[in-house]
Amino acid sequence: MTDLMKRRDLLKLAGMGVAVFVSGAKIRAGGTQQKSNDSFYFVQLSDTHWGFSGPNINPDSQGTLKKAVAAVNGLDEQPDFVVFTGDLTQTTDDRKLRRDRMAEFRDIVGQLKVKTVRFMPGEHDASLDRGEAYQEFFGDLHYTFDHNGVHFIALDNVSDPTAAVGEKQLQWLQAD
Repeated sequence: MTDLMKRRDLLKLAGMGVAVFVSGAKIRAGGTQQKSNDSFYFVQLSDTHWGFSGPNINPDSQGTLKKAVAAVNGLDEQPDFVVFTGDLTQTTDDRKLRRDRMAEFRDIVGQLKVKTVRFMPGEHDASLDRGEAYQEFFGDLHYTFDHNGVHFIALDNVSDPTAAVGEKQLQWLQAD
């Protein structure tokens, strides 16, 4: 037996997401910190690759996302929000199929009980069309939001063919 984890085993764990608990401090970029008693937690899910099929890699590719949604819905305490961090869908050159997958993904995660769901694109979602289809279904490629005194920043380096954040986005970030 080996101590090394195989990619498939990691994907089984990572595919169900991560719960993050934040407590005790209000933090903002620039290092300002203010003590607070507002604790919260959120669930982060990533690399769902809806539309992928490959029985040797994921024999349950049509069920994994639905099981992740059911697992979040089954939590004793619902998270404050859920964030999906990229590669929501499996990449395809077929424009219609890309949008079909995004619509299916949106419908499945729309069954989450949690009130707030946020999305960040991955290269599989945004690289082929500079994020055009992604924005139709999930909104901005980059954005910020505040929750219980914590300022969250979502940046986009996947809709640019050079995988760069870009000057325009950096100016936006500095203004934020």
